Amino acid sequence: MNTQRYEEQNPSAAKMRQVSLVRLLLLALRRWRSMVLAGLILAVLLAGLKVAREYKNRGVSNVAHEDYLAAMEIYNASVESYSTAIERFQTKIDAKQKYFNESLLMQIDPHNECAATVSMVVRTPGLEAADMPSSEPGETSGASSVNASNVTHAYTDFITSVVSYDEIAADLGVPEQSVRELVLISTDQYHFSSVFKVQARSMDMELSVRILDHILEELEKNRDNFRAMLGDYEISRIARSEETVVDTVLLQQQTELQNSIVTLQKNLQTSQTSLKELVRPTEATGASTKTIIKHGIKYGIVGMIGGFFLMGLLYAILILTGGRILSDDEISIAFGIPVLLTFPSPEEGSSFAGGSSGTGRRTRAGKKIPAAARTADSGRESRFPVDRLLRRLTSDRPRMRISDACDVLVAKVENSLAGSDSKTVVLAGSVGEARLASLAEALRTHAREAGSPVSFEPAADLERNAASIRRLHAADACILVEEIEESSYRAAAEQAEIALASGRPVLGTVYL
Repeated sequence: MNTQRYEEQNPSAAKMRQVSLVRLLLLALRRWRSMVLAGLILAVLLAGLKVAREYKNRGVSNVAHEDYLAAMEIYNASVESYSTAIERFQTKIDAKQKYFNESLLMQIDPHNECAATVSMVVRTPGLEAADMPSSEPGETSGASSVNASNVTHAYTDFITSVVSYDEIAADLGVPEQSVRELVLISTDQYHFSSVFKVQARSMDMELSVRILDHILEELEKNRDNFRAMLGDYEISRIARSEETVVDTVLLQQQTELQNSIVTLQKNLQTSQTSLKELVRPTEATGASTKTIIKHGIKYGIVGMIGGFFLMGLLYAILILTGGRILSDDEISIAFGIPVLLTFPSPEEGSSFAGGSSGTGRRTRAGKKIPAAARTADSGRESRFPVDRLLRRLTSDRPRMRISDACDVLVAKVENSLAGSDSKTVVLAGSVGEARLASLAEALRTHAREAGSPVSFEPAADLERNAASIRRLHAADACILVEEIEESSYRAAAEQAEIALASGRPVLGTVYL
């Protein structure tokens, strides 16, 4: 049955080895002392290099601190400059915006301005004589023309500076200056006279007329004072009008004010952005002793972890390249041979040792086990908890006595060879002739005590022992015997291939 199954499989199946990654890591961890030592060495190296570098770099802290102070001075100056500019721009914007919102002049629609205008002319006696040449050489007579100009300036100053608009401003609920801005005066100097024009403008014709009438009343009240101060002159009203006009000058004035507000707002935004983008210099100081120690500990931890895992990886590679059987299912997966039994670990070891079949020792059940059944690992069990834990995790051995294991194995063989009177089973494997002979003797003893007709014979090293091959050919069945972590996988695979090619049933594998 096993031969047919083997032939149906890929002939190169023995080379396709499958290994459990978890078991490989656990086996590598059994060398944890070396892994910890490698971690400590790498931790000391990394931490030492880091601490040495930190102490070396402490010497440049003075130069770095001077650079920091210079950069901080520039930073503070920039902050102060931008802050001052922001405050100045904001103050100007607030003032201009307030004026634009509250000023009566700025509320006028330039395309629909209500204007009340009066034109007045000033004449003085002897204007014609003033224009005639003097009778004496070098003599000039310009007193009359100068006097007319003085009258015009006096009236202009009086209207713009002396006339009070408090009553009108109070009625409108605005400052007096807001009303004064509504008055516009223009003058023209002619050959024999001086003409000036007074204009009151607003968004309402009634208000414009009221302002103009108030100005004319004040001029009339102070006419005698003007004559006493300026001399003899004639002033007469030549025209008065009330009309809605388009004031391009006012339109330009309003536009310029709005543009200046927009420009100030852009400048304000630019200054605010520049202030936000300023980066405060970072003080470059030498690392303190506490910081150096902290960095050393950090690098030490990294080195410890790195060294531990690097050494673990190295051990895993060494285990793989060693070519040993790592678990009891590798041969089974490769060749389709079932696992019959994995022997337990006795008090002194975990497998049958080589040697002669001399005086044996008794098990807990009282049955004799050959002295050769003592293990090669006798006395190696560590008392350290980590070692015991890892041994337990990596061991597939059942918790039972060796004598019971022998009885179970004999019973399984009987069950597999049921119906035959005489049953000879060959124990083949790469564990050595002495160990196979010891196991065969132990199994024969248990078979006789159980009244079983099964007989066990050793056949070591099938790949190079002709007698073992003939013994296999004469037997009724074959059992492969190997040892986990000791037997070579390649040698075990060769034994399995020979056994399967012999045509004899391969009942399974037994692991010592």
